[in-house]
Amino acid sequence: MLGYAIGGLFLIWLIVKAIIIPFQQKLSGLNNEVTLQEARLKKGVSLIEKKDGIEKEYGKYASYFSMQDLSDEEAVANFLKEVEKISRDAGLTILDMKPQKESKGDKFSKQYQINIKAEANMQKLVTFLYALHNSSVLFSVEKLVLVPKAEDSPDLNITMSVVGVSFV
Repeated sequence: MLGYAIGGLFLIWLIVKAIIIPFQQKLSGLNNEVTLQEARLKKGVSLIEKKDGIEKEYGKYASYFSMQDLSDEEAVANFLKEVEKISRDAGLTILDMKPQKESKGDKFSKQYQINIKAEANMQKLVTFLYALHNSSVLFSVEKLVLVPKAEDSPDLNITMSVVGVSFV
């Protein structure tokens, strides 16, 4: 009788070890995987709900990536063309505009420096700087030197360094 009791206990122990514990571990692993997938799904649903806002925000900066696939010469030409257009619209007279030979950069962007000599009154200069800031191309004014053209003249001789940024 004792042999049957020990055999029965051994059989129960064997069933627990061979069937129930592996099944329980598999079930626990599946529960963890389901929880992880639910979290990913919630994040995905949240992003889908924010899709319009994300696309709208991306649209604000998309033009900054427009020169991604251009060579250095083409990028400089585009920067010069944009500066000329902005200066023409603002009424700023460009006397001399020279791009620097070498561009600076890192793994995310390239920076092209343009040295400009111009003439304008203060109002036209402010209009130019405002339009440059709001341009579809990313510009930064690194240096700005203003000297009166004549003693009583409202016109200024302007020397500036403008940096155009192109994302790689």
